[in-house]
Amino acid sequence: MGEEERKSSGKQIGGFVFAEDGSYVRAPPPTGPAGFFAEVPANPAFIDGVASRDVTLDKDRGLWVRVFRPEELGNRTLPIVIFYHGGGFIYMSAANAIFHRFCEALSRKLGAIVVSVNYRLAPEHRLPAAYDDGYDALNWVREIAKSSSDQDAFAHADFSKIFVMGDSAGGNLAARVALRAAQDGIPLAGQILLQPFYGGTSRTESELKLGSSNPMITLDSSDFCWLATLPEGAADRDHPFCNPMVELPGDLERLGAGGLPRALVVVGGKDLLHDRQVEFAKILEDAGNAVKLIEYENASHGFYAAGDDSCQEYVLVLDEIASFLRE
Repeated sequence: MGEEERKSSGKQIGGFVFAEDGSYVRAPPPTGPAGFFAEVPANPAFIDGVASRDVTLDKDRGLWVRVFRPEELGNRTLPIVIFYHGGGFIYMSAANAIFHRFCEALSRKLGAIVVSVNYRLAPEHRLPAAYDDGYDALNWVREIAKSSSDQDAFAHADFSKIFVMGDSAGGNLAARVALRAAQDGIPLAGQILLQPFYGGTSRTESELKLGSSNPMITLDSSDFCWLATLPEGAADRDHPFCNPMVELPGDLERLGAGGLPRALVVVGGKDLLHDRQVEFAKILEDAGNAVKLIEYENASHGFYAAGDDSCQEYVLVLDEIASFLRE
């Protein structure tokens, strides 16, 4: 999708309305079922066993986190899960109900402190801005361990068990943070990647077969997200931020076998990104890293987002994540 295609007055693409000069405004967010795209406040008081509060990390960047913690039981220590939300790097925030509820469920089910990161979005802030924000959030958590500050939320934290986790674009971001941490010698307990968002110029079989089957993500909207997200001057979608085949094998070779924290990669059989996610998991495994690949045959992109216990895959994936944290 090129520049000329965007320059038609009133044309709406991927949640943006474009004028003839190429300028744009963001369209109102979709309502979604039960208004889950609406933004909701944190809950400082415990509700259904989980409390949350917002912490500003960098006001100028608009970088903040929402910290969820379960009610402590005795003197047990709690793992920390740093969560990066999805949205194609151009939508959504940590305050959206869809992610707020999911992080509450994670904290409750896993017995974990969940740090949900509100990172900068493209096209106002193209990659690697989100990657930098995600990495800074990891270092903020690590600094708490060193300074013994913020003990209200982290009093029972086990700082030897820090996991990075993300869904869709957030899965891409979490994987990038895990790679950078490994390159910098920072140990992580694991990475949990729910249907990570990748692309490329050539089409995969799942993209061709499922490119218009799910309104949450289509091939056109995926292409637009990369157009709006990749750095200015990027020639095409075969950029290392988008296509892991470009540089990741070399990065992992330089790290050495087992250089990355163990990974849980979750894919759906009805997700157009399925083939790219499986390919990504294979790259990690071929480089000698511990990878657990879980596939739900009937799951489409974002199946976990509804937060409905009647969805079998939603229940199963929470069980898998809980098991991964305990290993």
